Amino acid sequence: MVARDALLHYAHFACIFLLASLLAGELFLFRKTLPAGMFRQLQIVDRWYGILAGLVILTGLSLLFFGLKGPAFYTHNPVFWTKMALFVIVAVLSIAPTVAYLNLNSRVTADGSVTLADAEFGRIRGLLWAQVCVFALIPLCAAFMANGL
Repeated sequence: MVARDALLHYAHFACIFLLASLLAGELFLFRKTLPAGMFRQLQIVDRWYGILAGLVILTGLSLLFFGLKGPAFYTHNPVFWTKMALFVIVAVLSIAPTVAYLNLNSRVTADGSVTLADAEFGRIRGLLWAQVCVFALIPLCAAFMANGL
């Protein structure tokens, strides 16, 4: 039972770290002018970001229902619900960049590059940074929960 709980935590943490890495990668790749290769990489990173977000949810649900603490510990904890709300906020903030990347396909030039307007670039960049800032609060909630709050 303890080994299963440890493995569930490990899987959940690994997915969270990968998700954070992909968000950082997306922020690193995003430019006002995206050469063809970088544009494809950005779309791939964004796709994996969505996949890993789903895996974070699946591993979190596994931990909730099959972990040692059980659903009662989590569902009655306001810090848990704060953590969930923060995750939902990050998810909502990630929608507009994903839609923008998909829409940029129609604006690819002959050489495969894409150039964004200043306002469009600023809006998407701001949303990426907002995701990073909100995401950074999630481990704080986890630390509070781990310490009995």
